[in-house]
Amino acid sequence: MTLSLRRSNEQESDVRTFIREIRQYATIQELDEGILNRLISRILVGEVKKIDGEKFQEIKIIYNFVGEIPAVTE
Repeated sequence: MTLSLRRSNEQESDVRTFIREIRQYATIQELDEGILNRLISRILVGEVKKIDGEKFQEIKIIYNFVGEIPAVTE
């Protein structure tokens, strides 16, 4: 099996695992420490920047199994 095919299979497996995990929490009303630890690997918080007098701060959430999920823009 080629390296790229193996990586693709591993990514597919990770995505399937993430989907199984996230389905368990589809109807939660409140996040708690256990849920956060199960779903999220880490949260990266950037420095505060001022642009045109407004403060902005970049926050990235790195999920277990799938990494960062890109933001969807309208």
